[in-house]
Amino acid sequence: MFFLGLSFLALSFSLVLCLPKNHTDSFVNAAIDAGTFQNPSVNVRPRFRYWIPDASIDQEQATQDVAAAKAAGAGGVEVLGYYLYNSAPGNFAPTNWEVYGWGTPAWKQVFDVVAQAHKDNGMIMDFAMGPNQGQGVPADPDNDGLMWDINAYNVSIPIGDSFNGTIPGWGNGVLQAVVTGLVTSEVNASGVAPSLPNDLAANRLQKTLANSTLQDITNMVEADGSLSIQFPADKEGIEYNLFAIYLVREQERTAADPVTLKGPQTPAQDFVHNGSWTVDHFSVLGAQTMTNFWENCLLVNGTKELLMEVGNYGWEDSVEINPYVYWTRDLPEAFSTKFGYSINKWLPLLFHQNQRWFGAPSEPIWWITDEPDAGNSHIADYRATLTDLYGEYLGALNSWAEQYLDVQYSAQISYNLAMDMQQNIPVVDAPECESLDFSDDIDAYRQYTGPAHLAGKRIVSSECGAVSNEAFQQTLTELMWHVKRSIAGGINQFVFHGYPYSGNYGNTTWPSFATFNYSYSEMHGRHQPAWDYYSDPLNFTARLSYIFQSGVPKIDLAFYQYFTTYPGHRGSNYMLPDLANFGYTYEYISPNNFNLPEAYVQNGVLAPNYQAFKAMIIRANDSLTVEGTTKLAAFANAGFPIIFSGGPPSYLASFNQSGAAYVNQTIQSLINLPNVHVVPYEGLAQSIASIGISPRAKYNVTNDQLYTSWRHDDENDIDYIFVYNDAAGNSLGQGSTTATIEFESVGIPYEYDAWTGEQSQLLNYTQTSNTTSVYFHLAGNQSTIVAFHKLMNATSTQLSQHLESASPHILGISSNSSSGLALKIGSGSGLPSILLSNGSIQSLPSTSASPFTLHNWILLAEHWEPPTNLSDISTIAIKTNTTHLLPDLVSWQSIPGLQNVSGRGYYSTTFTWPPESNNSNSSSPLGALIDFGPVIHTVRASINGYALQPPDTTHATADISSYLVEGTNELQAIVSTTLVNVLRPIWGQLRTSGVAPAVGVPGPQEYGLVGEVTVVPYETVIVEVS
Repeated sequence: MFFLGLSFLALSFSLVLCLPKNHTDSFVNAAIDAGTFQNPSVNVRPRFRYWIPDASIDQEQATQDVAAAKAAGAGGVEVLGYYLYNSAPGNFAPTNWEVYGWGTPAWKQVFDVVAQAHKDNGMIMDFAMGPNQGQGVPADPDNDGLMWDINAYNVSIPIGDSFNGTIPGWGNGVLQAVVTGLVTSEVNASGVAPSLPNDLAANRLQKTLANSTLQDITNMVEADGSLSIQFPADKEGIEYNLFAIYLVREQERTAADPVTLKGPQTPAQDFVHNGSWTVDHFSVLGAQTMTNFWENCLLVNGTKELLMEVGNYGWEDSVEINPYVYWTRDLPEAFSTKFGYSINKWLPLLFHQNQRWFGAPSEPIWWITDEPDAGNSHIADYRATLTDLYGEYLGALNSWAEQYLDVQYSAQISYNLAMDMQQNIPVVDAPECESLDFSDDIDAYRQYTGPAHLAGKRIVSSECGAVSNEAFQQTLTELMWHVKRSIAGGINQFVFHGYPYSGNYGNTTWPSFATFNYSYSEMHGRHQPAWDYYSDPLNFTARLSYIFQSGVPKIDLAFYQYFTTYPGHRGSNYMLPDLANFGYTYEYISPNNFNLPEAYVQNGVLAPNYQAFKAMIIRANDSLTVEGTTKLAAFANAGFPIIFSGGPPSYLASFNQSGAAYVNQTIQSLINLPNVHVVPYEGLAQSIASIGISPRAKYNVTNDQLYTSWRHDDENDIDYIFVYNDAAGNSLGQGSTTATIEFESVGIPYEYDAWTGEQSQLLNYTQTSNTTSVYFHLAGNQSTIVAFHKLMNATSTQLSQHLESASPHILGISSNSSSGLALKIGSGSGLPSILLSNGSIQSLPSTSASPFTLHNWILLAEHWEPPTNLSDISTIAIKTNTTHLLPDLVSWQSIPGLQNVSGRGYYSTTFTWPPESNNSNSSSPLGALIDFGPVIHTVRASINGYALQPPDTTHATADISSYLVEGTNELQAIVSTTLVNVLRPIWGQLRTSGVAPAVGVPGPQEYGLVGEVTVVPYETVIVEVS
């Protein structure tokens, strides 16, 4: 058969579960069995979000799905009952959710089966705390731990007139407050102002209330809701308004009541079978409502014990709830305790920008005041209170997971919500963000990772890979781009989005159940032609996590950042490229993180045992807090460099007149300290450098493509640096860069290849007493890991000499023995030469053998076609073959008959060795590299039946010297494709739970080997250096 010699064994990992020795130790340097760099354990391997449509699925298929995830290189899955993602009345469910709903006995049975499959396969399992987002559970609808809201009703009263009657909205909830105020102006407005920093713009009617006229008259309302009040006639304005605000149960579902759904539903007999409700996310009672259900209905009859064996994280997704105003019953009391005044009078101001998707307010009117900041200080105080209460909810869940289940807890903290995201990131064991909502933005990731790192969290996780309109189109090369940008931003754990249950499901067509109605990538699994090759990128990801979950991060600069709100789809806060161009790394820290134990100054650095920040940047438009300003003064007085960019800030984000005077006086008092600097906003990197603060990895490039991420392993005294050339916006194969990076580290330098697991000494560098400089030439989106092993702990002997520079002819360098360097010398103009570290220059012989391109390919295209019965998901694909003769490599879109084909391509060609162009008289052995260039999706290759190691798909090269024979040599390569091209003709027939795709027919995708494949001959020359 074709390609018998191209088998490649995936790495295996032990069936022994290897959770942390202390399961609940979430901090850096925890005792973790991480495996080895070559073969990382399940503890550090990526996992898949595993979407289960509902509890009617075939349990044997679910067991097989878990085992298949392991074979693909995953360490486990995150179990999530999808349930139509926030199913709503009128949705069609093809099975009876009274029987198969989340939390029912049927769900528990599926959950147990999946957990047992993890145990049988030596994997670890994450689990959502409820259906879809994990934000609720079945409960009695009158449970006080469910979601609360406030609704507002208002009526206009002419100036000098009176109100006599029942207040508006009476009977629609528990009366929270009645407030009156004079409207002095109204205007149609757009844009952000007047709003707090980071709020979103919206079109609205904006009405201004006179602050001096606002009154809380709740105590004037009679028991029957009647009110009599006379309004003054001597005021100038438009009208008075009377607001009645009521506390209500939001009654928001996370999974619908079965009888409200279409399909084969039956009435529920009890609350367990009656769908799920969203819990109160701003109270401990809300957390207890969730945990009580788990304890009483799910963690019984052996499930608790099983979960304690395989459980990794209990987990909740980003909070996507839909109140008018984020609220809980005890918020007014908590507010007055925290700030010393009542929130009631200011409640009308809360009904904009304080709900989900708050760029588009639920009310078309913004009520503001005529205070200098339009009343925003009261909104800021409300949000600060809300942030505290959300932290209590998270803390309760985190404690329960640790204490009741002996597992850790993970959650996506605060983004999408009107609160300080950074404050609560340290509350949970494993804070998680996502590539979608953070827009793959490295600066945005740093806003999230800063507080986690300052808290000493070992893990900062990412729900990675979701892209709008990319279902069945995402390439693994692209997925690794998401991973690399995440690592550059400080992320070190990955849960890939996502992995749907792969068996038959009602009213669903091939290739599989598809979440979000085909709107988001990706549907990983056995129906993907690349599935057998997923282990290559997943092993790559696991090795990155192995390194960057070890030790502690080291960061050059801290940005001060205090936002009272974090809308979805985060972007950069610092927009200029200069810091990256100079090599500075930075993270963002909120003043609400300043009370963390590690937030102290020692020897002029902040957080000396963690990030070891060299300076903090505070910008003129930053918002201050009283407590944060006190801490800043302590940092500055301890000698820590503070840099005011654009001038010192002055705005206190709170209603506190004495506090405002205090923060301004304190900030001004710091300016005269020698370690405090006021610099222009522009040219920040140059200003920092002029102060004498250097990056740990220094370079100077003319673009903002290059990023580094630094981790120090205290136990082994190793510095690890991730070096990444980001080519966002460039086409495949474009965006290469060259740079010399000066690292603030010494020892024996190594390169760690995360694609192969190999570790090799770097032999071309310059070194001083405290720095090492290395030259890099990286393809677009290529990355590498540099490690500095300190001499006393090095496992390899350092050669007495190494190269400090080499001509472009030198294709590779390795250690030949303890006293020699083996140089791979390719062709080129002029004579190759090297500069040794002892200062000597040596000229070397050149090779006359030039690189040559391979032609005359045979392509066997394996077509993966849908089954005749599109409802037959159990069939992976109907496979047929066609053969194509290709003088040169071209996209499948240019090959007749392959335009709407997906599957695998089996390529083969031959070449003669040694090449005829080799006229060298040298006795040096002749070898060769194979260069595939950039790879669209996946590639596996062999020479003469010998499998090559998985290549870096950004620039797929390998040394083939060991496999060459004199005469004819055969190159074989297997590529795989996505499924989009075969789905395009049947796009309109696709269904998931009876629903057609929510997006239009995708465009065609390029498949196959599309660039030139080149053989690059070289001669090996040994240079003795002893």
